[in-house]
Amino acid sequence: MRARLQIISEFLAESRWPALALGGILLFTGCEEIMKVDFSGDDTKNLVVEGTITTDTMQQKVILSYTGDYFSITDKAMATGAEVTITDGENVFPLEELSDGEYYTDSTVYGETGKTYTLHIRLPDSREYEASDYLQACGEIDSINQSLNYNTYMFGYGYDVLLYAREPQPAGNYYLYLLYLQNKLYSDTITEVVFANDEFVNGNYVSDFAVYRINEPDIESATRVTLEMHSISEEYYDFLSALMVETVWRGSPWDGPPADLPGNVSNGATGFFRASDIKRKSREFLPLPRVN
Repeated sequence: MRARLQIISEFLAESRWPALALGGILLFTGCEEIMKVDFSGDDTKNLVVEGTITTDTMQQKVILSYTGDYFSITDKAMATGAEVTITDGENVFPLEELSDGEYYTDSTVYGETGKTYTLHIRLPDSREYEASDYLQACGEIDSINQSLNYNTYMFGYGYDVLLYAREPQPAGNYYLYLLYLQNKLYSDTITEVVFANDEFVNGNYVSDFAVYRINEPDIESATRVTLEMHSISEEYYDFLSALMVETVWRGSPWDGPPADLPGNVSNGATGFFRASDIKRKSREFLPLPRVN
């Protein structure tokens, strides 16, 4: 280290660099100290809730699991043996565990617009949790259409799914969109779903709104495309926004520290139980020649 400083000093004297340069070089040539940081991890198991009730008549589903250690990659621990019910204030719908951590209602259950639904969970260790959501009516979809087959910088060639619908008043409506190809879910992860509010379109007719993009290879022949529009609460919209901030929208030098998601489940649990009205529209998409 002493020999290195002597060489630098002689070089500066010959080149007559200002003294400020010496401090800068010393900054980058200083000795390094290796620090060992021990992360002990966290084995706390908090409940995670993924639950939905919709206006479709079907088996409504609730998935219960536990959080895991951030620094340990293990299989997700499911919350088994729980007592789970959904109520609208008048009727109580019990859920049966058909596989580990997955609970279902009877196939005749459906949600009704204008009602508030409450999920109640009691774990085998007697811990109890609740979550409530209001089932807001959703506007109708007039139609969907297929765009031309054009190229984009990020996604390459493909087709936009274009929405045509009247956005109802009053203001304060929130939406979640799902896409199906040949009755198979295309937006099959939570970070791929599209969600929106009516801040700039309240009461207006929406046309040529590109909701989803389908990659060119996925329309090789005549394909049935179905767009689902779900009504969601403002709280669930905020939950999805926070989820994206903590996952897909994270990675820049200006990101803030990680934060908990704003779910609606009580007693310190994570996740969300939502109630949604569903409207859907289908159309046959065809392979088209490229336009650019």
